[in-house]
Amino acid sequence: MRFVTIFYLIFVTPLCWGEYLAYSVSDDGRKALPENIDGIGAKHLLNIKWGEFVGAKTRLGVLNVDNTSGASSFTISASGTSVGVGGYGTMVPMNGIEAIVTDTLARTGRFRLVERQALSQVLGEQDLAASGRVAQPSGAATGSVLGAEFLVQVVVTNYEANVKESSKAIGGFLSRATGVPALGGIGMKSGEGVVGLNVRLINAETSEIIFTKQIESVIKESGLTFGGAGMLGGVGLGGFMDDYSKTPIGQAVIAGVNKGVFDLVKQIGTQAASGSVVKAEGNKVWLNIGRDSVAVGDQLEIIRKGEELIDPDTGISLGSSDTTLGNVEVVEVQPKFSIARAGVMSGNAARGDKVLSLAMPTAMEFASVWEE
Repeated sequence: MRFVTIFYLIFVTPLCWGEYLAYSVSDDGRKALPENIDGIGAKHLLNIKWGEFVGAKTRLGVLNVDNTSGASSFTISASGTSVGVGGYGTMVPMNGIEAIVTDTLARTGRFRLVERQALSQVLGEQDLAASGRVAQPSGAATGSVLGAEFLVQVVVTNYEANVKESSKAIGGFLSRATGVPALGGIGMKSGEGVVGLNVRLINAETSEIIFTKQIESVIKESGLTFGGAGMLGGVGLGGFMDDYSKTPIGQAVIAGVNKGVFDLVKQIGTQAASGSVVKAEGNKVWLNIGRDSVAVGDQLEIIRKGEELIDPDTGISLGSSDTTLGNVEVVEVQPKFSIARAGVMSGNAARGDKVLSLAMPTAMEFASVWEE
């Protein structure tokens, strides 16, 4: 009887639980985070492991970090030169924080990040190629820059770094806007870090701020271990960011960004994979979604867009009356596109028709309680 019960639980009972959204990782292991993390101390949000995710990835652009705190700003240049940076322990490393935000969003596995901070350089390279002064076909093509569905902006509203001065030099060349380096250094394991961050989510189509939250992050402990997998692995900011992540203020920033991204993920939510028909021939349909969104055997709806309904007061689209033509099944998947076979259809699919996966995205699961 016992064997029968075990067999039923393992092989018959469906697995109804999902992956937790995120985990707090420490030397004692990992603990799933609850839905509301406002009351959790920053030291528990320093090392975050994000749960596995299957579903549509939202296109997201990260805007330049703004600084409205009383602390001055500086930028980091990875020149490979090591110099002292006394005084910079109390200043805000702007592009360093932007790198932390971008890296954290990427590690969630839920977003396709599109460049916005260096967009002018990207467009400049395309314009150079179009001028005819670059050998073809090596030049960057125009018309391929992806649009963002949402934009994320982080504003530093408070920045208090109580760090011990030392003669330790920090890897990487640091400078104010004037480019004049200072002398001295930053102590790595003493003091307290307090940072205030305002995190904003902006609808890229309407420019509406659809979510904003003020976050306060405080690290009082000295010498906390930071072990974020992949954190800042390729941002090219010299040794500074590695050392910065060991300071109380650096760890307060990282924990604050983790908290902000956690809330952004909740706000955006999960949705089924979607895309468009590239072309259709007979019962074969080519789709513009690939390996990161669909798999062989997935079923998708083909949707024909109807007349656009425009609000006469605002001029903004209210949506359209759409028609479902039928379903297709994915039979081949490539990195950037897939091929599907049409099933029962009320009409032929055509380029521009929308597709929506019938597979449910990964549900957001949260711990029921949190105990430190």
